[in-house]
This record gives sequence, C-alpha cells and structure tokens, in this order.
Amino acid sequence: MNDSDDIRGVLEQLVLDNPELERLEAIIDTFNPFVAMRWTRQEVKHSTFLAWLLNPRETHRLGSYCLRTFLKRVARYSQNSDSPSVIDLDSWDLDGATVSVEWRGIDVFVQDDVNRFVAVFENKIDSGEHSDQLRRYRTDVISHFPEHKKLFSYLTIEGDPATDEGYIPIGYSEVAQFIRDTLTRRGEQIGPEVRSFLEQYAEMIRRHIVEDSEVQQLCRAIYSKHQKALDLIWEHRPDRAAMVSDTLQEIVASESNLFRDHCSKSYVRFIPGSWDVLPRAADGWTPTKRMLLFEFDISKGGIFLKLVLGPGDQAVRQLLQSAVVENPAVFNKAGSKVYPRWWSCHTEKWMSASQAEDAEPAELKTTLTQRFQQFVVERLPAMQSAVDSAIQAFPNLRTIGEPS
Repeated sequence: MNDSDDIRGVLEQLVLDNPELERLEAIIDTFNPFVAMRWTRQEVKHSTFLAWLLNPRETHRLGSYCLRTFLKRVARYSQNSDSPSVIDLDSWDLDGATVSVEWRGIDVFVQDDVNRFVAVFENKIDSGEHSDQLRRYRTDVISHFPEHKKLFSYLTIEGDPATDEGYIPIGYSEVAQFIRDTLTRRGEQIGPEVRSFLEQYAEMIRRHIVEDSEVQQLCRAIYSKHQKALDLIWEHRPDRAAMVSDTLQEIVASESNLFRDHCSKSYVRFIPGSWDVLPRAADGWTPTKRMLLFEFDISKGGIFLKLVLGPGDQAVRQLLQSAVVENPAVFNKAGSKVYPRWWSCHTEKWMSASQAEDAEPAELKTTLTQRFQQFVVERLPAMQSAVDSAIQAFPNLRTIGEPS
C-alpha cells in the first residue's frame, strides 16, 4: 500500500461508522442562539448576560430574586468578615441595587448604597489573570467604598482558585445550576421568551464550556480514535489570512477606477487611478515604488484600512503632506506626528482579530464588500479630491511606469 492509499484509509475510517462524530454533529446542528452568535468563549458577552440576569430592573421580570439568590450562593463560601452573610442578603431589600459592566475595568459590579454593599465578579473564560489585576480591583473597591460590606468573586470555567485570597472561586457549573434552579422554582413567573433564553444559555454552558461537557468528551473520544486523520486535516486546513487577503483583493479589483499595488497575505494595497501620476521613489516600499498607497493591514489578524505616505521626492512628499494636514476632517490622522519615511495619515479599524476569525467566509465577504462600498462612496471622494488638487498644483509631475 502506498502513502496515498494509507491517507485515504485513515480519512475513510474517520467518516465511516463514527457514532461519536455523528453525535457531535447533531449537537452542533441543534440551534442555540448563543452558539450561533459565537458567544461560547467570549468573556464580555458572558459578563453582559450575567449583569442582565442580576439586574433587578431588567426584562426577566424577576426583580431582585436572581441577584439575591446568586449572591447567597456565592456568600456561603465566604470566610471574610467584611462580606455580607447569607442571612444579610436574604433579609435586605435589593431592589435599588445597580449592576454595571466594566466599572473601572471590573467585569460585573454590583452596588447597593442603601444596604452599604458592593459585589465584584471578575470573569475569565480562556484568559487568565494579568498585571496583578485582582488585587488592584480589590484595593480600588476598598478605597472607594471603605464602609460598605464587600463580596469578591472569581468566575472561571472550573472555579479555579484566584491569586488573591480575597476572591471566592466560582465555576460556570454553578451559574448553570443556578439558572436551572431558578427555572424550577420561579418558572411560573417567567414568560416563555425569557424561559427559552435562560434554558438555552444553561444548555450552552453544559455542552460547550464546563470541563467534561458532552462536546469535550466527544472531541476527546474522536481524537483518541482518529488522531492521524485529524492531524492530517489540521495540517491542510485553509489558511485564514490568505483567504482574507484574497477576499480583499477581489473586492478592490471590482472597482475599475482603483489600481491594485503589491499584495501579500498580510497587506492589500491600492490607489485611485488619478494618483498614478505621482513619481515613484527609487527606494520605494513596494516593488512598484509608489509613494502614496492605501493598504489593508491584516498582519495581526484584524483588518485595518490605512493611507500611508512612504519615501519619495521630498518636494512632492511635502505637497502631499500639506494636502493631508489641511484636511483634518477628511484624514483622521492628519494631526499625528509626520515621520520622514512612513506616515499613516488615515486609519480605520474595520474588524478586530476575533471578528475576522469568527466570521464565516461568505459572511466576511459580504461585510467587507458593504464596508468597502461605503468607503468608496462616502470617504474616498474627499480624500481623492484633496490629493488630486495637490497633484494639479505641482507643475512637473509625470507618469513613471504603467499601472500594475
């Protein structure tokens, strides 16, 4: 048997009579809005959900029940004399408590000035602590609320211990159980839409987040039985950065009045055709040696559109620089420091690294196409007009080379 036959055999074994894979596909194919929106590993989304659930004035219509009940579940583990007891929390009227996301960097912050109480929930999914942040948050809260009782909680997938002993470790299984208990005990008070919302969130935690979830068990079983095939598939997986670059190049090429310049997996460059009369520098920054280029920078996973002024004839460069500086409403970096060789005079963040990574190819192309069309219609004309005016004011410009 040759190598090709061996490869075919391990791939066939993966897809033939594989009950674990079929079960995994069934779970993945089951609609869950949180999975569909790619919430499973996004800490900010989970913090926002927890804040919604704990807020007495939110649309779940359970008032302070969720806040009181969840705080009691956390407080039962506390050994800090400065923390409220379970009895305190059960007896207090918490209807006036406020729940904030990202208060002074804290993921979820509860404040109740009537009962002189605050609670901190620091939430970690895939990331860990950094820069001594737990101690800094606790010190900050103590400084701001010296007379309040305080409850500090560290929420992780498995309830990992915090580096700061002032925090109570809580696992996501505790959150899922709390939601299930709430549905059982207060189900008659909850509308059908909210009930479905809570059920699907708890199910997402059970299947996709907590250790030894069904998804994790299935993945381990499949990998154990089919490691060679899965390693082979991973080795030949599509290159995400190359796909993004190809998509952007295709979008740029669809505009007949734009010229593509040198492109790579990390950068996609172009100019309006009217700018091709600018002289090209002997020490240019792309093979075409053009001195002024738009570029999509995808080198760090995100997608940024920049206008960059590179090396070139100093007189022409000064003219272009002046055209930018005189139009701060058009070029958003017009007031930034001008560097002698490279100057990014306009920058737009189109997508974060996580957004670009999570988007399906068709969704990514649609989003980028719409964004590019908006740029071409709404912002490019003013930029082109400012540069064209500068070009027309320079008497000795001539085309060097042909459009690429």
